[in-house]
Amino acid sequence: MEEKKGRAVVLVNPRATYAEEVSQKCYPPLHLLYLAASLEAAGFAPVVVDANAQALPDAAIAARAASSRPFLLGVSVYSDILPHAAALSRALKNALPDARLVLGGPHATSAPEKTLAQIPEADFVLTGEAEHSLVALALALQDGSAFTEIPGLWRRENGRAVSGPPHVFPDPKNLPRPARGLVQDVYDARLYHSLLVRRRPVDTLLTSRGCPFSCGFCYNFRKKYRARDPWDVVEELLSIRERGIRDVEIADDTFTADEGRAMDILGLIIKERLGVSFRIKSRVDVFTERLAARAREAGVYLVAFGMESGSQRMLNAMGKRITLEMSARARELCRENGFACHSSWVVGYPGETPETALATERFILAIKPTTANVAALRPYPGTPVYLEAEAAGTLAGDWAPDMEEYPWVRLPWTRTRADLEGLVRRMTRRVYFRPHYAWGFGRMIVEGANWMLARYAVQEAGKVLFPGRGREVLR
Repeated sequence: MEEKKGRAVVLVNPRATYAEEVSQKCYPPLHLLYLAASLEAAGFAPVVVDANAQALPDAAIAARAASSRPFLLGVSVYSDILPHAAALSRALKNALPDARLVLGGPHATSAPEKTLAQIPEADFVLTGEAEHSLVALALALQDGSAFTEIPGLWRRENGRAVSGPPHVFPDPKNLPRPARGLVQDVYDARLYHSLLVRRRPVDTLLTSRGCPFSCGFCYNFRKKYRARDPWDVVEELLSIRERGIRDVEIADDTFTADEGRAMDILGLIIKERLGVSFRIKSRVDVFTERLAARAREAGVYLVAFGMESGSQRMLNAMGKRITLEMSARARELCRENGFACHSSWVVGYPGETPETALATERFILAIKPTTANVAALRPYPGTPVYLEAEAAGTLAGDWAPDMEEYPWVRLPWTRTRADLEGLVRRMTRRVYFRPHYAWGFGRMIVEGANWMLARYAVQEAGKVLFPGRGREVLR
């Protein structure tokens, strides 16, 4: 068996819909780098192709994969890029007909049987977090053993999709650290970036997995919250710093879910004097004064919140379990501590009316977050809102490789998805085309000599003013 060790496995991070635009951020494919590290530990030779950061066309991805002569290919599948994932799968199998293709990621996890049916080039689907199951699949293919007991694996048998045991949740304390060296060329090209900072490259880090909360529109399948030891987190940060990186996003779904643990990590960062700046994600209801003060001392410069709506009725419908007062207070804490406050907002959730959308717009204008990302609801497969809309007959369209637009949920006052998209554009225009934001972003651009931010602002203004341009490309 020893001579079989070192066989290549190629993992592909596909292009996002915005891959060829000026993007808000572009981060290393941490999920694939974790998988690659587990494959390396098992004796395989993983190759990671970050087609998103490098904006690679499918032909170039396939050629790069073929040069490694892999026996197994892996592709991450997200609902938003399903048409592209299907086209990429065809290109890979055409270039490597003898290699087996496995799909994973959020969409594949949410709809594994349908994913196998919609992408016939795929041999397998792995659901959930696949550090252990991908290694088990690679070993089974290498040794010719059975697939039946691999957790989370779906495959075809006699023309139908069959599954093994349910996927398991790896303990992040026992996983090897991400194999960042496999995309060193992308780091060296300084393609990993964050729009609000000039320093490149940036990096990301996970201190926990899963989310203890359940919002109605979120397809986060990792409901089981698991956390790493604070000192282990800081040791990884030290290794990132040793590579010359000075800006990191802590990519946990909610870094502040456990206030005591977050305080411990931030305290260790302060003690080590890392000299690294951070972005973190938080819910508004768990962002406290003491946490904000320690985050400021540790080097946090931006906090991202899912505020979602300016209507309490809509927040309740979404299952957010927050109040408008909490959102306003979180914004104020950011202002008091000098943090940039990034906020996200959803329009078009069941129960939305023109009046509740206007309430959201007015609330954004009242609290003035640094950035406000307003988006039309995307009912992802398997989420509560998707299942409820499907049962009620209000789900318009579905996620498929041939979709021309994203699915949406019909509301009494909407006829097409364009009605929602038009509303989002109007809200965005009314928020950003005001002196407060024009002055604020102008100041960030000039004082920081941040010309990428300037290009992004022009790009996004064009989308709002000329909606025919910059239309999302699904393929």
